[in-house]
Amino acid sequence: MIRGVLALSFFLVGCGEGRSANRAGEDPAAGKLVGVWDATMKVERPYPLQLRPSQVTAICGAIGLIENGTKSASVEDIASATQLGVYDLPLSQIGLEWSGKAAFPAATASMTSSVTDASPASGSDSVRIVLNPGSEERIILSGRYGSGGIQGTWTARSARGTANGSFSMRPHARSQMQSRRC
Repeated sequence: MIRGVLALSFFLVGCGEGRSANRAGEDPAAGKLVGVWDATMKVERPYPLQLRPSQVTAICGAIGLIENGTKSASVEDIASATQLGVYDLPLSQIGLEWSGKAAFPAATASMTSSVTDASPASGSDSVRIVLNPGSEERIILSGRYGSGGIQGTWTARSARGTANGSFSMRPHARSQMQSRRC
């Protein structure tokens, strides 16, 4: 099921040539997130109250994003997102099980141009991706878009405490997805 949804996302992105047409008033950087991304998540601090302690410290998978054309949802993570998508990441392998809930593997993303005091002409962009938006146990990925992809940190909060780590995302490479090595 998840792979079918991800395949549909890949198809939709392919039909749009991987980029969105910027609408008036939208951040021109937002279209950079549209497409399929190979993602790696590494655990630095697992949940203190894990259901089953995990020996795995890194996972690999994919996140597919398309333009959010409606922006009319009742959930804030979705309504404010410039992209909507799905993910195929084995989160349970790193202890991020969502209490056995059979939920759709949804993702939202937003990107804003950022200027820092230290480097006002850096051209870096801030990225915020939410896995499982609207749920009580969502994962927030915060990072920077650069020439090689996106790098940053992730945080997951739940009744079991807070887990966090680092992540990186690169534009999808078919050969890398076939091997799925972290």
